Amino acid sequence: MHNNYFFLQKLVVQLRQALMYARLKQCFSQEKDELVLGFERQNGEDFWIKCVLGSQFSILQFPDQFHRAGRNSVDLFSDLLLAEVQAVEMFQNERAFSIHLLGDFVLVFKLFGNRSNLILFRDSTYQAQFQGKLKNDQSIELHQIDRVIQQDYQSFLENDGEVFSLFPTLGKEGLAYLNRNGFETLGTQDRWTLIQQMLNELDQDVFYIAASEKGVYLTLFPVNDFLYKSTNPIEALNKLYSFHFSIGEFRREKNQILAALDRKLTKTCNYLDELVRQKVLRDSNVPYEEIGNILMANLHTIPANISQVVLEDFYRNQPIQIKLNATLSAAQNAENYYRKSKNYSKELAYWQSNVDRKSHEIVQIQEQILAVEQIETRKALKPFLTILLQAKKPEIEGAEIPFKQFEVDGWVIWVGKSAKNNDLLTLKYAKKFDLWLHARDVAGSHVIIRNPNQKVVPKYVVEKAAGLAAYFSKRQSDSLCPVIVTPKKYVRKTKDLLAGQMIVDREEEVVLVKPEHIV
Repeated sequence: MHNNYFFLQKLVVQLRQALMYARLKQCFSQEKDELVLGFERQNGEDFWIKCVLGSQFSILQFPDQFHRAGRNSVDLFSDLLLAEVQAVEMFQNERAFSIHLLGDFVLVFKLFGNRSNLILFRDSTYQAQFQGKLKNDQSIELHQIDRVIQQDYQSFLENDGEVFSLFPTLGKEGLAYLNRNGFETLGTQDRWTLIQQMLNELDQDVFYIAASEKGVYLTLFPVNDFLYKSTNPIEALNKLYSFHFSIGEFRREKNQILAALDRKLTKTCNYLDELVRQKVLRDSNVPYEEIGNILMANLHTIPANISQVVLEDFYRNQPIQIKLNATLSAAQNAENYYRKSKNYSKELAYWQSNVDRKSHEIVQIQEQILAVEQIETRKALKPFLTILLQAKKPEIEGAEIPFKQFEVDGWVIWVGKSAKNNDLLTLKYAKKFDLWLHARDVAGSHVIIRNPNQKVVPKYVVEKAAGLAAYFSKRQSDSLCPVIVTPKKYVRKTKDLLAGQMIVDREEEVVLVKPEHIV
């Protein structure tokens, strides 16, 4: 409630006592979203206001002294310098107050949470503002900030007993207080009585700072378990500022890290479950070598140009349906299955390495969760902050991909759809350690094998991707096609090239493959 109307009313009373006839000596910013105002009071003492107006946290702080940095600071609202404070006023029913200075200047403190700002008026005309990104603040009319509302029982009746019609500045805590006391179940008269009881609580000059799972907060409502209690609003704000970073930010970051680790653990467990499912599925399928043998035993009975055939499985004495490449002969299809059989042992070894790696990752994540749960200080939490940075990185894989996408044993392959789409894939989405493939000397799709962990891509995965590069090219109907394979870092584009055209500075490898679509 530190930016709540009822608290600001009490703060303004104290500011009026502290600032009357003081002169503004300094007004500058040296940190993003922070403005510092330095006043000289009539007794010669300094009075500082640090306005922290970030999108995540906004607060006024009142340090005893402030040392301006020698560099990276900029003067603001320079027209106000040496101007004398004439009044400090609270706007009616609004989270804002104003400091009036000699020369008909009015500096408005608009404390609207993530839209907080300082706005300067002169002769009631807008002059400037601190947070320039809040464009709507330029159209604020000074005389319209006050909200004059009749707040008596008759007006309450006329508004059908709706509390926020009369008290729009209550905020979440005011609403929570009413709900705790059964506001919705009460009759109109009892509702009004409860509102008066709440207003009486808010009128007390006692401020509590307490902590919750969401962080540290200031409240005017009594709480049993509090960190700090004060009758001075300036002292309360200073304590809140301190607790926010020493306790509130620690708890927030700790909870964020635990949430990120929990998401990572769930994702890794799901990936491991999928690997196990793939293994069960493979084990239940007929081995590729046996399919090749069945095809070879029935070459004379298999018609040309068909995509599947039903033959007798002499291993199991039952019919078997076999998928075929309609562009290949029966013997060539058998050769494909024999080749897949040879690659199976490699795939199995890669599958096992994936299982081992993911199982190890799960143990590591569980150990990290246990370690973070036991941390009690922000300093001890620092080594784990990199987890938050990793979690905040945009994951392209989680977004809708504008390319054809395939997967081979966990390796993601992207294929461009057009010349412009190829440029997007290679220049915007692909990273320097991804593998880039393209059918040699002909037009075709750019193909990328994603390699975010910078590992050695298995040969059979490269061959699968190369088959795609050949298939989505002008060589699609060829029996064999040469395909360039190189890290994306060796691929570039100059302004004179047409869409889709690239310069390959270094061809790491050229593989000869059959154009083949991955089913």
